[in-house]
Amino acid sequence: MDGKADWLGHGLPREGETAEHPYAGELADADPPTCGLSDRASVVRTLLKDSRYGFCLVLSEQRIVLGRVRRSALARAGDDASAESLMEPGPSTIRPNKPVAEIVERLAKGELMTIIVTTPEGCLLGVFHREDGERFLREGAYA
Repeated sequence: MDGKADWLGHGLPREGETAEHPYAGELADADPPTCGLSDRASVVRTLLKDSRYGFCLVLSEQRIVLGRVRRSALARAGDDASAESLMEPGPSTIRPNKPVAEIVERLAKGELMTIIVTTPEGCLLGVFHREDGERFLREGAYA
């Protein structure tokens, strides 16, 4: 890493004046449902069965986000369809050092509920949920 931006972009600990302001990476769910390219639809359905998620993230062996398989795609697919054949490639992501308020506003404007949090190299750190960010901002934990 070359500097502060890289440090923060990887979600590493911070200190100083800005440490009291919440960043999206701090609220991201670090354990969303994930699968590999060759995982079958039947496996992905099981991963999502009791999940709050409407999708499963498709990762490489190095945990790089390759795509997302939505429940709607699974509903139309046979059990043997691969995650690769069902996924939407290259989903939108953010870095963990984005302020919570900024991300909540962005998601609300786009009428979105979640956004994927990755390192600059695309490695999964987690998923930020708008409702979690809104709750956090209401409670004023860092006010």
